[in-house]
Amino acid sequence: MDVIAQLEERAKRTNEAIMSYLEEGENQKLLLAVQHYPSAGGKRLRPVLAEVVAQAVGGAGEKAVPFGAAIELIHNFTLVHDDVMDNDSMRRGRPSVHVLFDEPTAIIAGDALFARAFEVLSEVDVPPHATRRLLKLTAHTVWLIAEGQQEDMDFERIPPTELAISDYERMIWKKTAVLFECAAEGGAIIAGGTEEQIDAMRDYARSLGAGFQIHDDILALLGDEKTTGKPVGNDIRNGKRTLIVLHALQNLAMDDPRRAILLEALGNKDATLEQIRAATQALQDCGSIDYARETARRHADQGKKHLEVLKPSAEKDFLAAVIDYAVNRKI
Repeated sequence: MDVIAQLEERAKRTNEAIMSYLEEGENQKLLLAVQHYPSAGGKRLRPVLAEVVAQAVGGAGEKAVPFGAAIELIHNFTLVHDDVMDNDSMRRGRPSVHVLFDEPTAIIAGDALFARAFEVLSEVDVPPHATRRLLKLTAHTVWLIAEGQQEDMDFERIPPTELAISDYERMIWKKTAVLFECAAEGGAIIAGGTEEQIDAMRDYARSLGAGFQIHDDILALLGDEKTTGKPVGNDIRNGKRTLIVLHALQNLAMDDPRRAILLEALGNKDATLEQIRAATQALQDCGSIDYARETARRHADQGKKHLEVLKPSAEKDFLAAVIDYAVNRKI
């Protein structure tokens, strides 16, 4: 199955919906800042997930399009703010919002995307009790994302030797996986799925999100900057406590020179390209990148087991293919 081609085809309706919600605004500068990331495209995994899950449990996929668009607007709101906090200058091959405009405008643009997302949520065509459930689910999801982002930043100030892999797993669940969960769970709710199906789709998406984030951490080290559209090596300069880094520090002896090489670059804003490359090589040599790959694939295998509650369909096959794509992609 050509997952990328299917994602692109399925994302067309979502793209049209997203941009239609961002056409109106009196302040031209703010409107351009709000449109900057959504207009750059993207994989649209989350909104596509909402639509496909709705179809997979026997509902009409088009009813989930506004919900999926709202989820994507929330995702873009987090990206705008994340880039400010991480001081990333590029996103999707374009200058970050705070670079192209300024930091205050970027913060306001993120807030505006967040507000518009909940406006869009009001357009989902479901019974009142389902609307309330979707609103509560989405609002709680944003709260958890905020906690995850705060933990991610807090971790940068905690000595990496004091953090466990379980701390990282909790953080990425909140920061990344919960939005995938929200998309899938919401799609199942909109389609009128059973509680068993709703729970299974949420659990499937949790595995998808965890595998996606772990693979993202790998791409941040080994990806092609022209392909990913993001600066390679910034996670090391920013001192990100990724699964790769934590595994390495738990397994490298105190007198291992590779440990010193890694710690010299980790969190060093002035680290040279040579230092970043040396730290990345140390992570490869000690097996931590391979460990992350294996962990991501394990999440993918777990996720596919949750699809067993679905009847055979093209949508079920697509969901299985998507989770494999998430842990093997180049971008």
